[in-house]
Amino acid sequence: MAYQSSEITQLLAKQEALEKQLAEARDKETRLALIEIVQKMREYGITLNELMGRKPGVPEVDAPARYQDPLSGATWSGRGRAPNWIAGKNRDEFLVDRNAAARAMVQAALFPEER
Repeated sequence: MAYQSSEITQLLAKQEALEKQLAEARDKETRLALIEIVQKMREYGITLNELMGRKPGVPEVDAPARYQDPLSGATWSGRGRAPNWIAGKNRDEFLVDRNAAARAMVQAALFPEER
């Protein structure tokens, strides 16, 4: 490591302290903004569906699972933030076998259970 004067060491310590204060201030502002948003939503009766641009009264339809973790069996539709088990990996390796579901539907249609 190169030699650093005491002045540089002090300035770097101040910089680190300021960066920590800045991160804390940003976190606090984010929390306050979220609180304000929730209060406004309650005040005006705004639902999460409306906030997301969905029409009021229309039920949210769950998206079918497109990916599955082979270890835990957890599934993900491909919408929203990627879960840790798939983040940064080749998603093709986690694709759900859609053909199996289609085959099962065809078989059920062709060979209904006798009642």
